[in-house]
Amino acid sequence: MDIDSQIAQVLHDEHLRIMDLMKRLEGVARGGWVNQVPDAADDDIALLLSDLVTELAEATEHHFQFEEAKIFPALIAVGDVTVPYLLRQEHDLLRNLSEFMMPHVELARRQGFTADTWAEFRDLSLELAEKHLSHIQREEAAMLPALTGLFMEQRDDELATQYAEA
Repeated sequence: MDIDSQIAQVLHDEHLRIMDLMKRLEGVARGGWVNQVPDAADDDIALLLSDLVTELAEATEHHFQFEEAKIFPALIAVGDVTVPYLLRQEHDLLRNLSEFMMPHVELARRQGFTADTWAEFRDLSLELAEKHLSHIQREEAAMLPALTGLFMEQRDDELATQYAEA
């Protein structure tokens, strides 16, 4: 993807990081742990759980809020109402899924998995990963290209700085 906007590049880089996490989550949920309960003390599982705590909070609090406060109004101002509307709905869904998922992640970090808690965690993981990945694909295809030329260079620089500092 050819990106000539600093803020679009920053968001794209974050999308790549979140996609990596969601693919790791999906890999665990679909992989070798489908029919057995994983050990939460396993290094890969422990790292995944830790990354989920950090990244889900980051995505739902910082990333989504920034897009909603800074990017969506600019798109709406130039007449693009549909993309921000649809992405905002997806943000709300992802916030709800993440909020529902967090207690399961924290429980697994504290107590590990039982057969029942793993089954629920696995199902939630697959749903969350699918929704996040499809959302990112939409943002990459519809929102990021729309940012090309949307902001004057100085404003683009300011947005990238604001994002990094928040």
